[in-house]
Order: sequence, then structure tokens, then C-alpha cells
Amino acid sequence: METLNVFLLGKLAGFLESDKGTLSFRYSEDYLQDPSAVQLSFTLPLQKKAFDDQTTSVFFDNLLPPDVVRKRLGKILHLSRHNIFGFLKAIGGDCAGAVSLYPAENEETVSANPPSLRELTNEEAVEILTQLPKRPLNLGRDEGFRISGTGAQDKLIACVKDNKILLPLYGEPSTHIIKPPIAEYPNSVFNEFFCMRLAEKLGFPAPPCDIIYFDHIPYYCVKRYDRKENNGKVSRLHQEDFCQLFSVDPEKKYENDGGPTVPICFNLIKKMHGGIAGQLDFLRRVILNFLIGNGDAHAKNFSVLYSGKNTRLAPVYDLLCTEIYSSLSREFAMSIGREFAFANISRINFQEMAVNCQIRPEIVFAQIDDLLMKIIPVAESVKSELAITHPCSVYDEILQIIKLNAQRLS
Repeated sequence: METLNVFLLGKLAGFLESDKGTLSFRYSEDYLQDPSAVQLSFTLPLQKKAFDDQTTSVFFDNLLPPDVVRKRLGKILHLSRHNIFGFLKAIGGDCAGAVSLYPAENEETVSANPPSLRELTNEEAVEILTQLPKRPLNLGRDEGFRISGTGAQDKLIACVKDNKILLPLYGEPSTHIIKPPIAEYPNSVFNEFFCMRLAEKLGFPAPPCDIIYFDHIPYYCVKRYDRKENNGKVSRLHQEDFCQLFSVDPEKKYENDGGPTVPICFNLIKKMHGGIAGQLDFLRRVILNFLIGNGDAHAKNFSVLYSGKNTRLAPVYDLLCTEIYSSLSREFAMSIGREFAFANISRINFQEMAVNCQIRPEIVFAQIDDLLMKIIPVAESVKSELAITHPCSVYDEILQIIKLNAQRLS
């Protein structure tokens, strides 16, 4: 039997155990007696009894990168894709949200190495960033650097200050996600930056983001929304994405693969007491993703943040106009009124979606019309602004997609 200590918000919450690959999770007795204790997951409520392999595996699997990245990590670590325990033992020191995992036998090593930051030289930063396709997540270069990230795109999860990259070591929280250009999708860095800035200007909660350059190569850099800073000290915020909330295998994040649908997500927000504001916020995000042509708005790209026992939708993230790339699907990740194809979605489909969510269609139409009134002039304004600071032809391409999809809903 192998054991990993599972920390939540800095407290030892419980133990992830592997018995020849069969996983279980149990809360520690001390944690259960703590009146301020919160559950690790919506699917892992506070209880004395250990959770079975199915429930445990799905939650912890969702803390790891998907297959396409995990296979490359596995070659370095000599681990199979399904060895959830092995991956978390290697890279689970800083996961999404406030979860950290450490081998129980390494407690003395951890205490002997306090959390710290190591600033990279420009040469080191360039080497690490350009080697990400071969060495995902900068795996194995620095002792004490144990960071896991979800999402298929190569990325470096670290800290950024004054355009310098700092590696967080021995449990120091990371604060930023840095994404290099995607070779198959030209101008992906500028694409995501534009879409995120557009969302912010439209009033959606969005974390600060920018484009930074190393060796004349642009990188998309976004501040982590699941971190907060107080008097210079960074702490983690507890969060879960919708695959974790529904106990869905991360490889089934798309509706077509059996993942959550819009009505199911909407009803969960009601069940979690997200309030009318939270429900409308979610609907507006669905509409926004349609208008910007983002066909990758799947269940792992929606999350909730916990504050004690209260929940709210996390800020928007991973917004990208996928419709401009001919090699990508022209379908929405979640169907709108049983329709996936962007070209076939109209107000009628959103009306059916509203009925399936058990709300009046007029409420959805009001959100559509509000965004239709704002999105084109705001997008043109963002394009003009970015044309000065970060010029790129992709802004015009995205604007044309927005105009086309806006016409489909007008």
C-alpha cells in the first residue's frame, strides 16, 4: 500500500492510497474534527468512510494533464497513462485550485526545504519554453518543482514578475500560466489574448493577461484566478472544474463523448446555490463562446471557486476563436437545443435550450440581445487598442467570425 498526503488550503485533509493500482481516498480524523474543514470535492463530501476506486480516480485524474500530454510525461517518468497515483507522486505538489499532494515518507525532506522561488535568466527561460514539447511542464529539471496542469496545450506554470519567470519550488504557489504559440494554429497567442480582453471589456470576470516575449517569440501569459495575494504572500483558492463536479472522466469532457450538457451544468449551478446571478452568468458565457466562435468550451473550461461553503463561477479562461482554423471542428462543444454546428445554430436553438434549462426563453433572448448590442463595437475597440500594442492580422479574422455568428442570432 502506497500513500500520498492530500493537502487542501494548506491543511492535511486526508490520504490518497494505492493498493496495486486500486485507489481510495479517506479524510484524516483530525481534519474531520476541524469545524472549519471543507470538502475536497462536491463528489467527496466530508465522511469517515473511505471513497471507492471509481469516485477517487475520477477526481484525482482530473488534476492531471490529458492523454496527449500525459503520454509524453509518461515516457520521461516511465509511467503508463492510467497510473494516476504515480503521476501525482511526481508532479502533484501544485495542482489546480488548493490541492497539493506529497509522498507521506517525504515529510522530512519537505520540511528541510522551505518554499522558494528561483529566478530564471533569459537564456534559461528561452530554453525551458522552447523545450516544452519535449519536456512538458518543465518536468524533472529542478528539484522541488512539482507542478501539474490540465489542458492539452503545452504550458509553463510558474510565477512572473517584471517580465521575469520565477520557478516556484518546494510547495511555493505558482501564480501564472505561460503558453507558447501553437504551431498548427497560427497566431494562437494573439487569438487567446484578444478573446480574453474582449470578454473583460464586455464585463465578464477575467484574470489579468498579457503577451510577453522571449527571444522575440510571443507567449500568452495569464494570472491564475485560483490564487490570491495579500501583503506579498500568495495563497491558493479552492476550485473544481465541471468534470470534477460531475465525476466525469476528463477524456469525456465533450458532450459528444458523454460529457455534461448546457442544461445539466445550468441545473448544477442552481443546485449549488449559485443564485440568479450565477445562472445568468453561465448563460452569458455560453452565448459569448458561440459569438466568438469558440468550439472548445467543454466541461473542463468551466469551473467554480469555493469560499468556505459558498460557491461562484470562476473567471473565464481558455477563450479562443477556433472557427478561424480550418483544421478544427466547426461544432460547439455543448449542443445548443440539440444542435452542434455553428452554421445551424439560431435563436430557435437557444429557445429550446432555455426550455431544457427550465427557464423562460425571454430571459435567454434578453442576454443574447444585450451581447449583440455590445460585442461588435467593443471588439472593434479592442482590435484598435491591440493593433498599437500587439499588432496582428488575427483580430480581423476573429471580428469577421463574431459578425457572422451575431447575424445568426439577430
